[in-house]
Amino acid sequence: MKDRATDTLPPPLRVHRAGETSVLAEYPDTAAVLAAAAAVRALSPAHLLELVPAERTLLLHGAAPRDVRELADLLSQLPRSAREDSDGGEASIGIVYDGEDLEEVAELLGMSKDVLISAHSGATWTVAFGGFAPGFPYLVAGDPHEASGPPWEVPRRAEPRTSVPAGAVGLASRYCGIYPRPSPGGWQLIGRSDAPLFDVHREPPALLSPGTRVRFTPQRAASRPTAATAAALARAAREAAAVPARLGLHRGAGPGTSSRPALEILSPGPLALIEDAGRPGRASIGVSRSGAFDRGALQRANRAVGNPSGAAALEILLGPLALRAAAPTVVAVSGAQAPVRIGRGDDEVGDVELPADASRERALALDPGDRIEVGPAADGLRLVLAVRGGITQVRRQDPADDELLEVLGARSRDTLSDLGPDPLQAGDLLLVGPERGLDAVPAAGDAVPPSSAEHPDEDTIRIAVLIGPRAELLGDEAVEALLGTDWTVRQESDRVGVRLDGPVLPVPSGAATVPSEPMLPGAVQVPPSGLPVVFGPDHPTTGGYPVIAVVTREGLDRLAQAGPGTRLRFVTTDGDGTRWSPPARR
Repeated sequence: MKDRATDTLPPPLRVHRAGETSVLAEYPDTAAVLAAAAAVRALSPAHLLELVPAERTLLLHGAAPRDVRELADLLSQLPRSAREDSDGGEASIGIVYDGEDLEEVAELLGMSKDVLISAHSGATWTVAFGGFAPGFPYLVAGDPHEASGPPWEVPRRAEPRTSVPAGAVGLASRYCGIYPRPSPGGWQLIGRSDAPLFDVHREPPALLSPGTRVRFTPQRAASRPTAATAAALARAAREAAAVPARLGLHRGAGPGTSSRPALEILSPGPLALIEDAGRPGRASIGVSRSGAFDRGALQRANRAVGNPSGAAALEILLGPLALRAAAPTVVAVSGAQAPVRIGRGDDEVGDVELPADASRERALALDPGDRIEVGPAADGLRLVLAVRGGITQVRRQDPADDELLEVLGARSRDTLSDLGPDPLQAGDLLLVGPERGLDAVPAAGDAVPPSSAEHPDEDTIRIAVLIGPRAELLGDEAVEALLGTDWTVRQESDRVGVRLDGPVLPVPSGAATVPSEPMLPGAVQVPPSGLPVVFGPDHPTTGGYPVIAVVTREGLDRLAQAGPGTRLRFVTTDGDGTRWSPPARR
């Protein structure tokens, strides 16, 4: 008999390339996924940035295209983890069984309400994967290696609720889930819990991670707080959370920090967010990477002012954005083409006006009292404004709203999960970190050379993709239609997803949905409507529609600048820059 410690796991059923740097492995069931995830986690490969289990698939996201082959090979000879059965730990979750759908669910399962409560609380549930929202667990009943107990096959509601309260416990398909925060949802609600499912000040922030075994403990119903009481409690929590920020802003944040006021927001434009390089490595608990949509623009703007490439900067939708300098400051603009105007506070110094085609990646020195206006965008959608020292904090008009920007290791606003600093408002004051031995401001005309990822001056922009990982489910006809269509960006597109309009793709019967799978920025999902959606930086970390292709890093930078009405065409690449086309039909 083989020693368990040296045994290897069965290889995945199939391994698909997923974009430039990732692989998606298929397994026969959730138990096999969790075993593989535990084994990879135990090995902790240095080049692995993200490990995301789902219902029957496991995503491994590497640091570079060269990692794809190594990750695939790793899965084919994966040593069984000695911690496979206990790595996730155990948790007891208190629950009040008073959900609005409790009686209906009992009827659907063919049991009484009391029997349902007994069966649900008597089962051991295992977190199969996370998704939907930070801290939201998808729980399966019984030992994931064995089918036991009731089938728990409960359909989603025909009409999703517009708002499900935080703590609601629901059933859908064969899963049990707990809502960590208020959100829309279509799960059948059977109870509620006050367990702290997600806390950004805790490590790990998610109470329930993949592999954790959960027992629900019935509790007596307590009176629910009134709306006024709930609002007061929320306000108290916000004020308590703001104390560290206020101390940091007004008394100094401790050794090694020297944030200083730099810019006051006079007008934020349609939307101004603080974004940096994002927070990778937490997709398994429902937290997407987020960060700047046009990452190339972030790097170029930071380089122009002498910052590290991933330093926090402003991401501005269209503009115009108006700022006033509170101290000597150096800024640079990248991304969309937009005019920049600087009104000097000193009447003896001339104002500066830079046209849209000459404003990008120029380091611009501001003196106290100078006013700078950026935009509106003349070509493209998103502007990035970097400030020398990098944005570290925001001082709000109401001190109770002051906030430290770093959440889970990043200073990025995630618009889907509401993580990170709130959108900027007039009156906000931006604080920046210390300069790091930087040189003088380059003279006018010494702009950083333009990047190939800029929004091109053409009627139809080309977006590079790698076909797969689920193209075979949709077939060659759908792939050829994807590549042969000039798509139009729809009005409702945002940082979560870019929605496209055009001729619907042919979706074979039965291919419209798949068991929930890990998602990536740039994933081109094909829903039952046949109209593709390309995930942006704030995408959900799992999804149930097949991904026909994944946009490349450079392609995502271009897509970030594609406003409503923009026409685009997908072109294919093998990941090394070589273009290819599907074979012609015979």
